[in-house]
Amino acid sequence: MDDEPYTEDLDLASVTTYEELAALLRTVHLRADRPSLRTLEARTRHDVTPLSKTAVSEMLKAVRFPRKAVMVNFLRACGVGDDHMAPWSRAWERLAVREPGPAQPKARYTVATRQARVAASRDQHPDWSRRGIAAGENAKNGGAERLAGPSSDAVDPQTERLRDEINRLRLQLAAIDKQRAEQGPHFTDAASVRAVHSPIASRRELGVLLRKHREEQGLTVKQVADLLMCSTNKVRGMEANFRAGTLRDVRDLCEFYSVTPKAERDRMMKLAEEGKQQGWWQSYELGYATYVGLEAEAVAVAAFQSSVVHGLLQTAEYARAGHEGAMPRISPDRIEMQIEAKLTRQLILRRDNPPRFAAVLDEAALHRMVGGRQVMAEQMAKILQMSALPNVVVQVLPYELGAHPAMESNFTILELPNPTPGIVFVEGLIGSTYLERPDDLKRYREIFNQLQSIALSPKDTADLIANLSRSYRDD
Repeated sequence: MDDEPYTEDLDLASVTTYEELAALLRTVHLRADRPSLRTLEARTRHDVTPLSKTAVSEMLKAVRFPRKAVMVNFLRACGVGDDHMAPWSRAWERLAVREPGPAQPKARYTVATRQARVAASRDQHPDWSRRGIAAGENAKNGGAERLAGPSSDAVDPQTERLRDEINRLRLQLAAIDKQRAEQGPHFTDAASVRAVHSPIASRRELGVLLRKHREEQGLTVKQVADLLMCSTNKVRGMEANFRAGTLRDVRDLCEFYSVTPKAERDRMMKLAEEGKQQGWWQSYELGYATYVGLEAEAVAVAAFQSSVVHGLLQTAEYARAGHEGAMPRISPDRIEMQIEAKLTRQLILRRDNPPRFAAVLDEAALHRMVGGRQVMAEQMAKILQMSALPNVVVQVLPYELGAHPAMESNFTILELPNPTPGIVFVEGLIGSTYLERPDDLKRYREIFNQLQSIALSPKDTADLIANLSRSYRDD
């Protein structure tokens, strides 16, 4: 057929793991315009080996090594002709003879499952819940004046709890503001000894080391490709961190590059092994999975948001309203997955040895009515909760400042453990961009430091957000 997916350029001969085979199958699925699992199931309903949505999903995610008939029928359903099937069969047979045992399937994941997990997470992490602060905690504040004056029997209990919580957080922020005042710029020192575990960050660090050793030996990408007997695209992919090299590739490159210290070789082999693993976010099929993988290993995160609250500060309700207003529309099921992934991301700010997180929000982000007044009131409280963490600094850029260096822009600077260089993630309506050049990093760091210097102090920011929360609650 004229429009059948082209597969001759796929490097099936070098496939050595289930994950690599699944990645190529996902490429075919993408080239076939991503027919839904329901469509694939319908196309093969009358075949000898009909496809099931579960089998195809597990195959594409490398959860379970497929039967050969399932893989072949999937390829046919995606439009791959029988004359292109032989390399796929050989790749499958090469993996099958190893008999390491298929990966265990994951438990069926439903909306109810996701909702239960989110509820459990809220119970485990108080900052996710709306239950506020108990009366006994409020008593420790020494009778601090409430934002809305004395309480009344007519006031909703939930409103009272939120007001108490805001007052407690304002006092807590005021207490730590003095400690922060003498720290200076927050993101000038990104060194860290923390081990890299994210597969994306591991591939990025390995790519940096491979490129460094290649350049030290004076070799070109073409020369390395000839030594490995592979394409130049594969070598570039390994150095650019979007393709994980095999353990054999990394071992051979250590020989070619004369990497003699055992510690360095072991480190590179460990990074190659980690790069093959799956991150928690991969099961969510996020459109920004690369960013999440890098964020998970960052030692410092600096972000400017001009129109919405940053994802690490959002409540579930705020995130849900944002997804419901986005284009193109996505299903409720998909929205719940996106929300759970966002809440899971936020756990990095409370883990052991968390990254330093500094956010500058344009005041417009606090006034844009996302989800209604109730949602906005709780979103303001969530920002105050997160701001009270010792590793988090939130500042607001007020309207009256007028023009500033980051107008019409949203960006996040991720500082990664040495020796991996930092990266800038720039968001836009037509897509997202990763900037890695030293000049780009320097420019965005300077812009962010300038934004911090002209924005409200953390204490003044807390006062502004607390007042906004009161107005959303009372109006």
